Amino acid sequence: MIKRIDHVVAVVGDLEAGIRAWQNALGLGEPSRRSADTRAGYIAAAFDLPGGGFLELIQPTDPAGPVARRLERAGEGVYLVALAVEDLGAAVASLRARGVQVIEDGGQVFIHPRSANGVLFQLIQRAG
Repeated sequence: MIKRIDHVVAVVGDLEAGIRAWQNALGLGEPSRRSADTRAGYIAAAFDLPGGGFLELIQPTDPAGPVARRLERAGEGVYLVALAVEDLGAAVASLRARGVQVIEDGGQVFIHPRSANGVLFQLIQRAG
């Protein structure tokens, strides 16, 4: 079912400070891209990694959104781990058949942290 880790997302209180910290700690260059998700309430910067995958930093922009609530509750750190799967529908069916709590939100699929020792996993369909 799972092919590989696709990307890791970390939540930060200040995106620019987070970028500088990751550049310093991990020897990263400039972010490969920046984006905003107004529905989920965050701004983001991503660093592509050699060999595939990426690291993404997100800063909440909606104080009532899920990213802001997570930052308030747990502080800065890993927000989610995204896993690449070949067939998203089959993966969801398999998880549900095993009693795993799945969250489907606007075309995105997550494994609820209650089913994964407190870790929020996102499933991403990736060919090949």
